[in-house]
Amino acid sequence: MSMFKVKPTAQSFKPSNRMIRDIPVVFLSFDEPTADHHWELLQKVVPHSNIARVHGVKGFDACHKAAGNAFAWSDYVITVDADNQIDSEFFNKTAPQQITLGMTFTWGGRQFTNGLMYGNGGLKMWNRDHLVNMRSHEASDNKRDAIDFCWDFQQYKEVSGCYSTVYTNGSPYQAFRVGFREGVKLSMEQGQVIDPNRISKDMHAANFQRLLTWMTVGRDVEHGAWSMYGARLAAKMLYFDDFDFTLIRDYDWFIDFFEQYKNKEIITELTTLSVKLQDVYGFRLPGFTADESRMLKMLQLHPEKPLTYEDVRWRTNLGMFGWFK
Repeated sequence: MSMFKVKPTAQSFKPSNRMIRDIPVVFLSFDEPTADHHWELLQKVVPHSNIARVHGVKGFDACHKAAGNAFAWSDYVITVDADNQIDSEFFNKTAPQQITLGMTFTWGGRQFTNGLMYGNGGLKMWNRDHLVNMRSHEASDNKRDAIDFCWDFQQYKEVSGCYSTVYTNGSPYQAFRVGFREGVKLSMEQGQVIDPNRISKDMHAANFQRLLTWMTVGRDVEHGAWSMYGARLAAKMLYFDDFDFTLIRDYDWFIDFFEQYKNKEIITELTTLSVKLQDVYGFRLPGFTADESRMLKMLQLHPEKPLTYEDVRWRTNLGMFGWFK
């Protein structure tokens, strides 16, 4: 089912000095526990009437195409995932100057569960032609785009700033699902699972840090341990069970999959997976308590702009652990 709440205004904008507040906004929801609440909040902060909701459309590619078609008169649209709460300051920003190149842009979202801030769940400003013509996820014809948008570096660009908080802990199922999906995606590069013997050579160092964070931080928030469990289970299944990673784009599959795990004793399972994954990462993943998770989030310091590989090389301590050689 697709539901639109739109008051379109037929108009166009000059590319130069365009403001974020000039761009139509589309809210994407499917089954998120807090979707209706976040939709109400979004309508209060968007400073114009060009706002729509696309709800219940199955498939990542399909729902994004529906977003692109909601404002056929505009060359750009902003999408907001249903687990997002937006900082109203976002609409006072100037649009990226590269907008004239027809690119798609993403701002990092701050993960409430573990404090990470990167593209997952963040705000996106799509070139509408790109959006309605791309072939991703269930419509993909290649491995690279089968589970994510972001590996097309010529079309998709991260920009500095964080203007939303991402709440993916509304239920054990939601928390598990996002942890599992990120566990899969961060363990891959350009649609290929990274050889465990080449992690420090082929995995982007920032993604390695993100993956470890998903696996270890979050017990200070409700259902946060389920995200940790999902991320660890994903890595275990990728490396030991020959898991078909394309299944993570199928929400019907996820519902059945979660039924196998929903009654597990979560802390025991985290420990068991830590022992198993030692063969992949070379160390046992720690079981941070709620207090330790909270402290780690307080100590996190996010960069001003997306890091290049060279940035990560000198801004992290991973060189002490065999990276960058």
